[in-house]
Parts: sequence; structure tokens; C-alpha cells
Amino acid sequence: MSRIDHSQHLIHFTKGYYFGNIDYEKSYEIFKNILKEKSLKGGTGMILGLHKCVCFTEAPLNCLSLNKQLNPKYFSRYSPFGFQFSKKTIFENDGRPVIYSKKEEYELEKNNPYINWRYVTYDFDKKIDFTWEREWRIKTNSFNFNETDVKLIFPNMKWIERFIKEHEEEYHKSLEDDCEECFCIRDAIIYTYDEFIEKCETISGDCPTSAEFPWVLISLDGEKC
Repeated sequence: MSRIDHSQHLIHFTKGYYFGNIDYEKSYEIFKNILKEKSLKGGTGMILGLHKCVCFTEAPLNCLSLNKQLNPKYFSRYSPFGFQFSKKTIFENDGRPVIYSKKEEYELEKNNPYINWRYVTYDFDKKIDFTWEREWRIKTNSFNFNETDVKLIFPNMKWIERFIKEHEEEYHKSLEDDCEECFCIRDAIIYTYDEFIEKCETISGDCPTSAEFPWVLISLDGEKC
């Protein structure tokens, strides 16, 4: 269903704020380590019952962003480096939307392992409200993925260009041939966040034997040049 308040995709953003400020370098290294392992690790932070879960948001772009960046008022715990999956993929891997309710309701289900991991405290009187996160969770120690499962989100084209360069340098160093000294960039599909369904753009290199760049990349700020 096409609606401005609805998304067919879910995003896992990396941690971003340290001591009150966003640390882009640290967030980027976390992002690259996740890619290297092709795995999102489950955590227990702010999860009732301390279940290990991998968390996502289904908030659409108009709810996520302010001036084409993550809105710091609501998403201050995260960095704009993220992993976007289709909602269908997460659902088929037992991901479900959380249940926002009073902690007393969780207590009634805390011994029910089929549902207790989905509860998030929601209390008007105590002003506890995380509903804007529109959170989904997978109860798991880790969620593994491959290149066809995910699109990669970056703050802007500067970070995309850096990632491509570093990725290709590492790729060529791993080749068992005489191409260690050459540097070539494979075709990469790049979208702006609000056009990724309709358009694409390529950065082309001149390496005739290379495969296509394995990741689809999204620039959150909407600019590609």
C-alpha cells in the first residue's frame, strides 16, 4: 500500500552518539565491520526481559529526516549509516512489530517466550513514549544477510565515494592475480533516498574483468554530486 505514513522497508541504523555528539568515524567503522561479517548482532539494551534482539524502524523518510538527515530530536541515538531491508524479508525471518503498552501488561506475559520480547513500555502518566520509532524486532543473537537482501544507507555522497574507494582497494588486494597494483572501480548502483525505487546511477571503472559492485547504495541527503 502506498501511503506517506507507511513504508515497505525497515532500517537498522548503527550507533552514532557518544558523549552527546555524533562520531561519524566511529559509526562508519561499526558500519564497515557489520558489512565485513554480513551480520547484525542482537543486543539487550532497553529490551524488557533482556532478550537479545536485532531492531529496525519502519518510519518513512518524512518521519525520519530533517533537511535530509536523521532528525536529531527523535533519532539522536543513531547515526545515518544504516541497513535497509524489505519488510517481507524481516517478516519471513520472524521479525515482528513491537507492542507498545504499559509495563504491567508485559508482566502478564513475561513468562511467555513467544511474545514477551516484543513489549516496549508506553506510559502517558510517566511520559514514556517511544512509539515514534515504529520499531520492529527479530529475537536472535545475530541476523545474517547477503548483498541481495540489503541496501546500504549513507549520510551523503562524500561517504559513499569513500566507501566505494576503500571497498575496491580491499577487493583488489584480495584477488589472486597480477592486478594488485591497479585500481579500478566496479559499477555501483546509487540512489537518493527518495528516488531509489525509480532511478539509479552508476559509477563506472575501467576494469574489464570485474563483476558489478555488490552493494546498492543510498545517499540520505538526496544529493549525488
